[in-house]
Amino acid sequence: MTDHLVVGIDGSDESAVALRWAVDQARRRGCSVKLVYALLIPVVSDAYGMVMTRPDVDELAAYSKGLLGAAAEVVHRLDPDIAVETTLREGPPAAVLLDESRSALGLVVGTRGLGAISGKLLGSVSVRVAVKAACPVYVIPPEWNPVACAGDPVVVGVDGSDHSEAALRLAIEECRLCDSPLKAVIAYHVGRFSKPIEPELIAQYDASEKAMARRTVERSLERAGLTGDGAPRVEIHVVEGKPADALVEAGRNALITVLGSRGRGGIARALLGSVSRSVMQETARPLAVVHAKRDADHG
Repeated sequence: MTDHLVVGIDGSDESAVALRWAVDQARRRGCSVKLVYALLIPVVSDAYGMVMTRPDVDELAAYSKGLLGAAAEVVHRLDPDIAVETTLREGPPAAVLLDESRSALGLVVGTRGLGAISGKLLGSVSVRVAVKAACPVYVIPPEWNPVACAGDPVVVGVDGSDHSEAALRLAIEECRLCDSPLKAVIAYHVGRFSKPIEPELIAQYDASEKAMARRTVERSLERAGLTGDGAPRVEIHVVEGKPADALVEAGRNALITVLGSRGRGGIARALLGSVSRSVMQETARPLAVVHAKRDADHG
């Protein structure tokens, strides 16, 4: 049943912020939350593969259960009406979270973590789950502030690909949940060697490229059925330049930025390899990454 949000817990300040965001999201969606701690047992061995040290597993498990219990208390304190489940699983964090994503409405992680989820999360766990998760992945930066974000638009990257269409559907859903406007962003970039030389022809060429980009967004909005009562107010934002730069700039004042896991044309061939990684690194607002195949499987 996909009626819950999975939240990655590791005891860090970053995961605590992600948890608070997940509670807000669960309240709006009327769903439960499942708190997951991935217990990776560290083992030190010598050059010949012989195990030299192994920590007390029972102590680690007790510590992990304590973190999960404390996180559950936070959820109850923030909203006692939200049902909470806690799960302690042994294994690498990315693998555990990917498996949990198979039955989840969404997967919520912080941008960095401690312990088993160590170092800079964007370099490993968040990127891996964003690529392979069977549900939308929400990456919440430590700077997130619900008061500062209130009233801001939902930003979505559009390029006409299946992945951006999936992102657009989620963005529209977020708009309706939060009663927020939608800002659809598309970037086009024309190399200087592709442009004509004459100034008048350059202006015509730029106008044509901009019109084509705008039409791409309009067609996507039409396919998404943005009509009738309850449809969010839409602003189309066409930018000449790099997609990552356009989305980072638009996302500075976004309730959340929603991206497809990959794109085409102006939004890049492999979005997580460039554009979304850049947005993850730069944004101080929540980010959602959606995979078209996963979206179709769970639609």
